[in-house]
Amino acid sequence: MSPKSEGIDDSQDVLYRLVDQESGEVLLAAEDLRGYFMEEEREPPETTVTFVRVHRVGRARRKTEEAELQVVDRQGGTIGVYYLGRVFAAFRHELVPSGADRPDLDYSFGHTCEYPRAGEIWRKWAAGRPAERGEWARYPSDWHESWLHVVQTAWFDSGRRATRYETDGTAVIDGSGFTTRDGFYCALGEAVNGPGGYFGSNRDAIIDCLRTMRRDGAVPFRLVWHSFAASREVLGSDFTESVLSLFERAAVETELSPG
Repeated sequence: MSPKSEGIDDSQDVLYRLVDQESGEVLLAAEDLRGYFMEEEREPPETTVTFVRVHRVGRARRKTEEAELQVVDRQGGTIGVYYLGRVFAAFRHELVPSGADRPDLDYSFGHTCEYPRAGEIWRKWAAGRPAERGEWARYPSDWHESWLHVVQTAWFDSGRRATRYETDGTAVIDGSGFTTRDGFYCALGEAVNGPGGYFGSNRDAIIDCLRTMRRDGAVPFRLVWHSFAASREVLGSDFTESVLSLFERAAVETELSPG
């Protein structure tokens, strides 16, 4: 269902929309968000999220039982969705002057998102510039979990499936570019499906991708893993060997380069 955006200014500055799922009505649109992307998920009654510089006409609805948070690009297209459930205003309307220009408004959420850098990454993606090859690796390792989360969310919200879309027969991973398992999954997604691509966020998800490929009759690709020895050292031999066994069972040829 497409949002009913009458009365809402979805200009190029807008990054988030709060939408009532049942009616498709856009309750408000805002330029930014504070208090939602956190180190750890917070439960009510602590969770108050601030919509920054809200674009709205009239009085925003005080609550909804079936809300979703949409991340939008500069053309107003939805690039990511979070289901929120019950959301209600943590302010009194009389405290917001009628016709106030771009106020900040607080709402209470049932939960937060435990990927602290996701908001910053969404902002870059919403600007309309496609992800560059190796871009994720230019961020510190503690950003990689958030990058992987944004990749996965955007991937499925765009209607794509857990499978391989790139046509190049060889996928190349550089093991010197990551030190965490999240970084490995970022590298794997990019190697198989291009910049910003997804090919699993854990071993079970890799199985899903490989299984879908086989069901669709896709030709298996070849995986070249550079600096494999470095990957085995930082990720653990049990992890790397288990991942290789997944590819082997799916008839994916692997070439391991130690340096």
